[in-house]
Amino acid sequence: MNRDQLRQYIRTTIVKRFQQTAGNRYQEFKILNQVPDLIPILTDLLTDRFSTFVKDIDWVAPKPPTFRVILENGFSFYLSDLKRSWVAEVEGKKYYLLNLGEEERAVSAIARMLRYAAAPEEMAPTDMEATFDTGAPAGETAAEEPLTQEPEVPASEEEFEA
Repeated sequence: MNRDQLRQYIRTTIVKRFQQTAGNRYQEFKILNQVPDLIPILTDLLTDRFSTFVKDIDWVAPKPPTFRVILENGFSFYLSDLKRSWVAEVEGKKYYLLNLGEEERAVSAIARMLRYAAAPEEMAPTDMEATFDTGAPAGETAAEEPLTQEPEVPASEEEFEA
C-alpha cells in the first residue's frame, strides 16, 4: 500500500463515519437515512435546524426522485433531484438550486410559507350552514315563503315574439 492509497482509505473511512453520524442526527425522518443527499439541500434552504420547521418528508415519485416536504403549519413544497441540480417547487414556481439567485428566491418563498397560519381545516356542512345570514333570529332557520304569483309564460308564439 503506497502513500496515496493510504490517504484515500483514511478519507473514505472518515467520510463514512461522518455520514453515519449525520444520518443518525435526524431520526424522526426515516427518508433521510435512505437518501442522505437531502440533508445538505434542506440545510441550505432551511438551516441545519430544519427539523423544527419540517413535520414530515414523503417520497412522491421515483424518477426523477421527488420529495414532498411538509412544514409544521401544514403547507408543503417539493424537491426533485435532476442529477445535475436539485429543483425546489414552492407554491407552483420552480427554482433551480444550482443558480444562487434562484436558491435565494426559493429560501424567501419558503420563509413566506412558514409565516402563513396553520392550513385551514375543512368545515363541517353544519358549520357552513350556520355561517350564512338567513335573516332569522339565532338558532332558528328561516322558513321558505311560498310564491304568491306564478311567473308569466307566453301562451303563444305571437306573445313571445312581441
